[in-house]
Amino acid sequence: MFYKILLIAFILLVSAGTVYGSEDNVEITYFGHATFLIKSSSVSIVTDPFNPAVGFPMPDVTADIVTVSHTHSDHNNVSMVKGNPIIVRDNGEARGIKFIAISSFHDNKGGTLRGSNIIFKWTLDGINFAHFGDYGEDELTQEQYEKLKGTDVIFIPVGGVYTIDAEKALNIIQKLNPKMVIIMHYRIDPYGLKVLASLDDIKKVIPGLEKTSKIIKISKGNLPTKTKILYMSIE
Repeated sequence: MFYKILLIAFILLVSAGTVYGSEDNVEITYFGHATFLIKSSSVSIVTDPFNPAVGFPMPDVTADIVTVSHTHSDHNNVSMVKGNPIIVRDNGEARGIKFIAISSFHDNKGGTLRGSNIIFKWTLDGINFAHFGDYGEDELTQEQYEKLKGTDVIFIPVGGVYTIDAEKALNIIQKLNPKMVIIMHYRIDPYGLKVLASLDDIKKVIPGLEKTSKIIKISKGNLPTKTKILYMSIE
């Protein structure tokens, strides 16, 4: 009977997704492209909701807040998110969470090719998060670095073409030295924009890339002590 109880507990743990910690868990779900659902016991946030043209399955998702890094349609499909969420596009506070908008460019030509982009930083259950949106600059400016240092978890694009590629992302990761990195904005065959780098391409550049489930749970007290770089399943 004891072993049966242990087995059931293990099955429940696995079905809930990868767990990095136990207290005050923040749950992260990846839908593809740059779209995540980040959820605590009190609030839920969706980042950069994509449109059908991106080629990932459209999620059925409800949230309290939606962050939008820029107005391109593959990051600005706010109508996708149910629940009449508050839309955050700049510095501001929503549902008790302060969002810091860090100015950046969508390209490495001062925004002349694709315009501006916002890196959003916020704190949820004691964890400092940053979502890079469609960051396209070759490297962090000193001002960006100063605002981002100390971030625990970053969501960073790696697919190239419209954003930085894996090599530039790795340089930023090594400079910021966050506890956890979740890569985004790349091709996961058969899904995603075909011009972006594939997961196989990215693995050649970023060593030690670790796969996790579609849903993971993290907590402040049990984040890795050494930077862990993850890619999340979308199924």
